[in-house]
Order: sequence, then C-alpha cells, then structure tokens
Amino acid sequence: MGGPFPSARQPKVCALSALNKHHSAVHAASAATVNVRVRNLAQMFNSLDASPFWDRDLDVHAADFIEEEFRENRAAAQWHLHVHASEGEDLAADLQPALEHYYTRMAHSTALRLREQLRLGELALLGGLAIFLLSMSARGILTHVVAHGLSRLLDEGLIILAWLALWRPVETLVYGWVPLYRQRRMYQRLAAIKVMVRMEHAHSDAVNVAARRQDAGAAGPLAAPDASRRA
Repeated sequence: MGGPFPSARQPKVCALSALNKHHSAVHAASAATVNVRVRNLAQMFNSLDASPFWDRDLDVHAADFIEEEFRENRAAAQWHLHVHASEGEDLAADLQPALEHYYTRMAHSTALRLREQLRLGELALLGGLAIFLLSMSARGILTHVVAHGLSRLLDEGLIILAWLALWRPVETLVYGWVPLYRQRRMYQRLAAIKVMVRMEHAHSDAVNVAARRQDAGAAGPLAAPDASRRA
C-alpha cells in the first residue's frame, strides 16, 4: 500500500532540488555594474583631503551617486564599478583604496550609531517598565483608597500612560535598528566592490587626429594660391 508514495514524491523532490539549484546559480551569477564618467579622476577624490599624509578619501558627491545607484541593485550578488576618465591616470591606483577606506569608515560609524541606539533603547525600556509599574501600582492603590473608586478618566489615563511608556522603547528595539543595520550592510558591500578604471585616451586621440585632419583639409585650398603667386 505504501509502495507508490515514495516513487510519486521522488520526481517532485528532484524537480524542487533542481529549481533551487537553478535559482542559486542565477543569483550567484547576477551582477550589477555602475558606470561613472568624469573628465579627470581627481573629481572622484575629496579636494580637501590631505593626501600626502593619509590615504586619499572619496568625494562625498561621488560616494552619494555610487550609493544611490547600487541601492537599486541590492539583489545582485556581485557589484562592479567602472570609472571612465580621460585625465588623471596617475590617480587610478588610488581609487580602489580610497573607496574601501571611505565605505569602511562609514560602515564603522553606522555600526557605532546602531550600537548606541540599541543601548539607549534598552535604557528607555527600563525607564518605561518603571513608569509602567508605577502607573499600574498607583491605579491599584487609588482604587482601594478612593471610596467610590477611580473616575473613568483617571483610570484610563493611568492605563494609557503605562502603555505609552513602553511603546517607544519597544518600537526602537524591535523595528528601529533595521534601517541602520541595512545601511551598515550597504556600506560593507560597497567597501568590497572592485573598481575598474578605464582611461579613454584612444578616443580623445582619435578625436584630436580627426580635428587636425579637418583643419588641414580646410587650410589646403587656401595654401595653393599663395604658392602660385610665389611662382
């Protein structure tokens, strides 16, 4: 009686396993590439950074653009940054360390903010519990002391005060840490991306050659009459 069931489930198990492997392979192979085009690579660095004394730092506006672009591709397993420039080739080797330094520092700063927020949430929870216990104790004491019992307004007011004292700390500890955690994770991923710098000298040289040829062609007919007059 039980014989057909394993054989009936076997194809489904194999199909689900193959489907999971396919999704894993697609996710692993997915990649997001952001292209940044600047005239000079110096635009990617903070102009106020004291580069002779410390690692070069990423420009804030460039960092904001990179972060915004990759935020739309969170699901991609791999991130790549391609920077196209026509000048500043000597700065190409500094861009990868600058990006890692900037986003590592931002991730560390966000982790400190997250830790501080959780610590304040725990302290607020202790204070909220104290207010909750005091409110409920006062409600119980006043109920026995007052001859005709507490008025409905005072009774409900103490209950609302007790629960409001717990609402914000609980919200902070349960939900408030999520944005900072996601931001830290974002910075950690940005610090790990690989940067590829592509200098576009060939394109600019071709444009210059074409421009010189065009100028030479335009000047050619004007040079002939001068030669004939000299002859």
